[in-house]
Amino acid sequence: MHTAMVFRNLRRAARIAAAAALALGLVLPTAARAADPPPLGKAAIAYAAPSWTSGRLFTELGRILLEKIGYKVEVKLLDTGVIYQSLATGKMDLFSIAWLPGQQSYFNKFGDSLEILSMSYGPVPGGLMVPAYLDANSIEDLKKPDVRKALGGKIVGIDAGSGLMLQTQKVLKEYGLDYELVTSSGAAMEASFKGAYQKQAPIVVTGWCPHYMCAAYKVKFLDDPKGVYGDARDYHVVRKGFRTDFPRATLLLSRLNLLEEQMSKMLVWVETDKITPEQAAQRFLDANPVLVWYMIGDLGATMQKPAALQ
Repeated sequence: MHTAMVFRNLRRAARIAAAAALALGLVLPTAARAADPPPLGKAAIAYAAPSWTSGRLFTELGRILLEKIGYKVEVKLLDTGVIYQSLATGKMDLFSIAWLPGQQSYFNKFGDSLEILSMSYGPVPGGLMVPAYLDANSIEDLKKPDVRKALGGKIVGIDAGSGLMLQTQKVLKEYGLDYELVTSSGAAMEASFKGAYQKQAPIVVTGWCPHYMCAAYKVKFLDDPKGVYGDARDYHVVRKGFRTDFPRATLLLSRLNLLEEQMSKMLVWVETDKITPEQAAQRFLDANPVLVWYMIGDLGATMQKPAALQ
């Protein structure tokens, strides 16, 4: 066979394999699956979690899988700035909700003590979110007197140290917006948006997807012509030395990457079925045995190969 044709066929096979991996919701390891799992390394992992629901949910999903392959995992709920400082000082080992470029300022400060291990999920659109019925499509529209009056001159945000809030402070300056940026918790922001939407009372929040609001309500992100928010993804960020200390966890985390649609589905369960993030994570894993097998089936987990793969 002609050499050029061989390369074309190889590229075609690679595209088919990549599409199949994407359909499963993860990127399969490029190397052949080893007969023996990597060593466990240290036994206990300190896992940092943020306050917002999507972050807590993904962290619980990661915790369950890490415990299945042999680790003892302690999850700590911390503010974003404290998380990065704790990673840099070695008090925490892992953070799976590093939203970039939104949290870039923390990397600028602590980057020498951190490593980006792999993407955890994406895409993760974020910015100023409003009900779809609001007569505004761009951040520039917030300057209109009638729009500002309808919104009460306020933008409802989350914890002050989050990357999204830091970006929104920059947005206020870049666009010259005469708005008050209100600090609150992720849960309080969600409640404010839900109440305002149900009452048909306009509100603008620092929002992001995946989020149950993106699936449950008709929402839209205001266009950002100045590109302050950028195109974001979430990443697994670890302290220096993590790869050496936790070889088996490192391989698992390289495979643990979900799509925005999968995350949004779990977040809808949390909201509509009134279950905890931990319960939603477990339901997702129970409903996707093939996905779980490809992530941890060769990593010392005591689980049977799914019937679909027999």
